[in-house]
Amino acid sequence: MWMISVAAASKELCHQGTERLLTELSDLGYRVSAKKAQICQTEVTYLGYTLRGGKRWLTEARKKTVMMIPSPTTPRQVPEFLGTAGFCRLWIPGFATLAAPLYPLTKEGVPFEWKEEHQRAFEAIKSSLMTAPALALPDLTKPFVLYVDKRAGVARGVLTQALGPWKRPVAYLSKKLDPVASGWPTCLKAIAAVALLIKDADKLTMGQQVTVVAPHALESIVRQPPDRWMTNARMTHYQSLLLNERVTFAPPAILNPATLLPLTNDSVPVYQCTDILAEETGTRRDLTDQPWPGAPNWYTDGSSFLIEGKRKAGAAVVDRKKVIWASALPEGTSAQKAELIALIQALREAKGKIVNIYTDSRYAFATAHIHGAIYRQRGLLTSAGKDIKNKEEILALLEAIHAPKKVAIIHCLGHQRGEDLVAKGNRMADSVAKQVAQGAMILTEKGDPPKSPEDERYNIKELLWTSDPLPYFFEGKIELTPEEGIKFVKGLHQFTHLGVKKMMRLIKNSQYQVPNLKSVAQKIIDSCKPCAFTNATRAYKEPGKRQRGDHPGVYWEVDFTEVKPGMYGNKYLLVFVDTFSGWVEAFPTKTETAQIVAKKILEEILPRFGIPKVIGSDNGPAFVAQVSQGLATQLGINWKLHCAYRPQSSGQVERMNRTLKETLTKLAIETGG
Repeated sequence: MWMISVAAASKELCHQGTERLLTELSDLGYRVSAKKAQICQTEVTYLGYTLRGGKRWLTEARKKTVMMIPSPTTPRQVPEFLGTAGFCRLWIPGFATLAAPLYPLTKEGVPFEWKEEHQRAFEAIKSSLMTAPALALPDLTKPFVLYVDKRAGVARGVLTQALGPWKRPVAYLSKKLDPVASGWPTCLKAIAAVALLIKDADKLTMGQQVTVVAPHALESIVRQPPDRWMTNARMTHYQSLLLNERVTFAPPAILNPATLLPLTNDSVPVYQCTDILAEETGTRRDLTDQPWPGAPNWYTDGSSFLIEGKRKAGAAVVDRKKVIWASALPEGTSAQKAELIALIQALREAKGKIVNIYTDSRYAFATAHIHGAIYRQRGLLTSAGKDIKNKEEILALLEAIHAPKKVAIIHCLGHQRGEDLVAKGNRMADSVAKQVAQGAMILTEKGDPPKSPEDERYNIKELLWTSDPLPYFFEGKIELTPEEGIKFVKGLHQFTHLGVKKMMRLIKNSQYQVPNLKSVAQKIIDSCKPCAFTNATRAYKEPGKRQRGDHPGVYWEVDFTEVKPGMYGNKYLLVFVDTFSGWVEAFPTKTETAQIVAKKILEEILPRFGIPKVIGSDNGPAFVAQVSQGLATQLGINWKLHCAYRPQSSGQVERMNRTLKETLTKLAIETGG
């Protein structure tokens, strides 16, 4: 059933237009209900609201329908009420804010418990509906002004048009921000809010000029976005919506929370977005990634590896000379978690001190400098609204980072072979973390170490009075004889069962010099039965190669790709690539289903290119479905499903997906589409 509205400047023009419309519908085979027709009238009821004199307002019947709904007693009744009341959301300022307490009850798996806060939200929506104002009809000959603000994670706005000196509301818009955007600084929340409401306003503005008014200088941020808070894909999506010829940004203005219209008080300060972003970027204002001059250098590392099917883990903090802290961690601890724990302990040990802390973990470094603030703003939730990984450790890090008087957290490369101080410190931290993970006892040094005999002064006679030969030193290390070297390496390998490279690195960092170390270590490890039985060997395999057709139309690769922003409901592209010629056939679709795939093969590929011999695709639901596979069987097509979780298997069509998305995004930005 269709509802059609015809408007005209005079009764005669309306009569002519209606007559032409009815004739066209009759020719197309459609019938019109005479009982429901409202022809050439100055006031009509349309879709539950009344149109008259350039305004529209809700009918009493529509209001009564919502008011008669009782308080929900089951989970199913909550979305039913929100759907019925949501039809009237254009007349309710801040509908999403009012309905926010009810949305959690609509999630699957959430126990239904109707509380006082839910009843208040339920009654507030009904109360707002009874006082709903009359809205002006959109006049496409005039520009629109969209006033936008955000509050409690909800984007709120009012779309207006000028009538003399007044601003007439056309629609009240509101939408809840996603969990990621809700955790951003206030200026970036405003960008997300404007992008959401611009999309909703497009349904009413029909592509006309829109001026955006907000309490923030948003245009400068959109044109030069910060590189820490959002992904490139999201920022490109926002830019395609906001950097449009028909969208202009007015100077920032403080809005009245009740009406969402600008305040006339010029004394209210406007937000300085660049200053706010600078303040909210880090977890500690004086935290830096450059070492403090004269401060001691500490090195942290965490280790996690499998031994006999069990994951062992350890963490350590060292300063190149001694172990400051080291401990084995619970079985199953991940490497990222171990790195965080090491950094937390270093910060706690440095309480009240000025210290430089080096870590080779990008995860720990980014959490301390960048992501910690983002996680805190976001409520430690992911984009899906679930708790982030290592939540307890991140909270502990955000607390411990304020313990030192001054601190620099510096990222360094891991597993370096150089002899500079940072490389040596990192190797020591890595070695200690691995040792404690395997159960070795590491004694941390506190205060001055006890004096050893090496610190005493001896004369020549005392040095020569010994029954054993003196050891020979080479470059500051004790050089072992070949027999002693073999015995030393063999004993060390029996204790650790390390590989050649790690064994050599461990021995080079010791106080001993072993002749022909590489060949000795290789020989001992090759003769070790436990290592030969356990270590995986790299079997020789023939290099893989991608198949391609021997002439056009024989072998096609197919894939779905998502396109943002979608147009006219088309969110996906079904892409076919001929592997021989590289010819591309791309079809916009609203869904990614097996029926769409079968339809395009039958209607587009077969009539123009013939029946393919082979079609290759990934293991997506649309391609493994019975419809697609059944069609291939009936037509004699060999449908090859590529390796799961390996995009390179569909390399040609995956690369074309990227090219198409880049081209469409550029065209959308260029044309304002």
